[in-house]
Order: sequence, then C-alpha cells, then structure tokens
Amino acid sequence: MRAARPLILFAFAVACGDPPAPTDAKPAGAKPVDTAPREDPFAKGDAKGPPVRNDGTIYAESELMGTHVSINLWLEPDRTATEAGVAIQAAFDEISRIERLTSEWMPTSELSRLNAAAGGDMMTLSPELFAVLLRSREVSERSGGAFDVTFHAVGELWTFTPGSKPPSKAAIAAKLSLVDWRRIELDAATRKGRLATAGMKVGLGAIAKGYAVDRASDLLIARGFHNHIVEGGGDTYVAGTKAGKQWSVGVQDPGRKGVVGVLPSSDIAVVTSGDYERFFEFEGKRYAHILDPKTGAPLLEESSCKSITAVAANATDADAYATAIAVLGPERGMALVEEVPDLEAIIITRDDEVLVSSGLRSTFVPIE
Repeated sequence: MRAARPLILFAFAVACGDPPAPTDAKPAGAKPVDTAPREDPFAKGDAKGPPVRNDGTIYAESELMGTHVSINLWLEPDRTATEAGVAIQAAFDEISRIERLTSEWMPTSELSRLNAAAGGDMMTLSPELFAVLLRSREVSERSGGAFDVTFHAVGELWTFTPGSKPPSKAAIAAKLSLVDWRRIELDAATRKGRLATAGMKVGLGAIAKGYAVDRASDLLIARGFHNHIVEGGGDTYVAGTKAGKQWSVGVQDPGRKGVVGVLPSSDIAVVTSGDYERFFEFEGKRYAHILDPKTGAPLLEESSCKSITAVAANATDADAYATAIAVLGPERGMALVEEVPDLEAIIITRDDEVLVSSGLRSTFVPIE
C-alpha cells in the first residue's frame, strides 16, 4: 500500500514578515535527493499554484514526525508559484519518507526493525539510517555521552502528558544498563549495523528531525529553489536570502513568551530546544521530557537550561548538540560549544541570563 501524502496547508496572501524562529555540510552517506519531476498537484481545475504573499514568499505547513513543519520559500522572479508548489510538496514527501525510516514509534520503520533485532546479527542499513546512527555516535563521543540515542530503552518508560506519573526507580534501574552508545556497532565498508545487546533500543527523536529538515532543504535547492526556510518543531535550516537580504530568526524566551534577540541568518541551521513544552507535574515536582542518559530520569529543573538555541552548518548537528547542551547544563554546555568547531549557541538560564557563545556575539542582536 502506498503511504498517504502529508496534508499541506498554504497560507493566502497577507501582509506578513519572516516566520518566527527557527551550510552546505551534510552528514556523510546521505542518499542523493530525488530531482525527478513530480505530479503537479495544481494542474487540475482552475488552480494556478499556491498563493504568493505580499512579501514575495510562499508559506506552507503540515504535521509530520509528530510536530508542526513549515516551509517559507521566497519565489525567484523567473520561477512560477506552481513550480514552487510542486517542489514544496516533494520536500514534505521527503520528510515523510525519512520519518518512515527513522521513527522508533512506527512498528514497520527500519529503525524499529533494528531495535527488534538487538543482540542479533549485523543487518544492512539504508544510507540515511546508517548516516544518522554514525553521526549520533560521533556526537555522543564528542559530548562524553551527554547525547545518547540508546536512551530509548529507558525513555519508553516515560510519558510526558498531563496526569502522567514517573516510573519506579526499580523499573529505571532495570533498563539503565542498556543505555550505552558504544554498543551501536557500525561497519562503514558494508553499511551494516546492529545493537550489541538484546533489549537495547535507539530513539532518534533528538537528531532525525534535524536530518529530515536538512534533506528537505537539499531537495528544494536541487529543484532550483535556493532561498527558503524549512522548520520542524524548532529545528530550522535557513537557505539563501529573502529578496537579497538575510532572513531574520528570532530566539525565543519561553518564560516571557517573546524573543530575546534576532539572528540574521543565511545557509545555516538554528535549532531551539527546551523543557517548556512537554512535561507533567506529580506530587509537586515538575518532570520535563529531556532525559539524562546517565540517570534515566529527566534533568533537574534547578540546574538545567531554560532553553538552548544551537547554531551549526546543518540541522542534524544542531539538533543533536542542542540536546547534549541541555543535558550538560549552562556552564558545561557552553564549554562544549566553545570546543566544537562550527558550533555556536545561545543559552537562557533559569534566572533569565542570556549566554551567547563567542562566535555569535558580533551578529546576535539582543532585544531589551
């Protein structure tokens, strides 16, 4: 059965500016983007393509990978809205395809099959899943295990909806021994991999979304649309310019429901992560969704970041490092940022201090 295409909503022409917040480098081993012509969804009836807004952009949104995904594309004068609409549809299709490979929640996904085979023989992996797992392992090593996709054996014990309860300490302890990124075995020569210990489970929620955003941007560029923003649940890739000017990406303050500053951006990823959207309260204690892989429990609120905005050459890296920074906390997280080449960050602490890494101090525009 052919998978259903994602439902896409296009914004009608209204006076509006850049969307609120969110390099050419992409993870090795990625499959070349599909540049083949697609069926034109606007060719029937009187449809002339999606609407172009007053600022020259086409805006479309959908729900994919469990979150809101949007594309804001500046339409070059020599391209038609119909051509842009076809490319945007293809970009959303690409995100949907990556989800079917990398989701730990879809029982038929390639990742679910890898998890089910944990402790068994090496299995051949798709170029995409292999690339994401390899990059995951590299970020884990660089961050001292603060980022660890094998957390899922513990992670599936937790739910973060209102009214939830934390799992028992015994249940966490029973699964914690399965969390170890070093036991992801990958062979680049054969593109095979396995999880070394039975019961291990990988969850790619902190990196696959960024990878999907990168792939969607790659596809738009391959189709000749070099100026756009792809955003998925806080993971943003900003490509090119808007009418020759850099895009503006707002850095959100989740406590004040506003922005603390603006980053002029072009050909770069800006990813925001925090514990302010998914959480529950139980017996007077707040439990947020980012887990410490060393404890199997949510981060301690008093010592964690309020939010992290990571800036990198691609959304794959920015997504993963944003989680690593969150786990490390403001001081150690910023130290990691200063150590990793081509990684920058803006961290908002619990006492509302805004920390800006050295590489962004000349470009970040604070808003008082």
